Amino acid sequence: MKAKIAFIALALAASMPAWAEQSKDPIGDLAQVTGLSERKVQMIVGNRTAFAEYPYTYDRALKKFVNAIGEVRYEQLMNGESVAITDKDGREYIVQVKREFNDAL
Repeated sequence: MKAKIAFIALALAASMPAWAEQSKDPIGDLAQVTGLSERKVQMIVGNRTAFAEYPYTYDRALKKFVNAIGEVRYEQLMNGESVAITDKDGREYIVQVKREFNDAL
């Protein structure tokens, strides 16, 4: 009986990387997948003008970001949808970035 339980536990542990769940740190996951720093990812998906380096690095960082995740996924992500992204090691991340807009103007 113990061997059966151990086998089931081992089988579940081996299949865990295949399970994708909603990310608790979407900025960190996007940074890992794209190769950008978390600060640059935050600049791309958030309020870019809050970053001093914005005028110099935004276009280059955006191009690298879109090349890494794909243009369709980038558009979905910016529309607030959940997006499944696979990194170079085969790990799958499901990320969603909550964007808030101030319509008070």
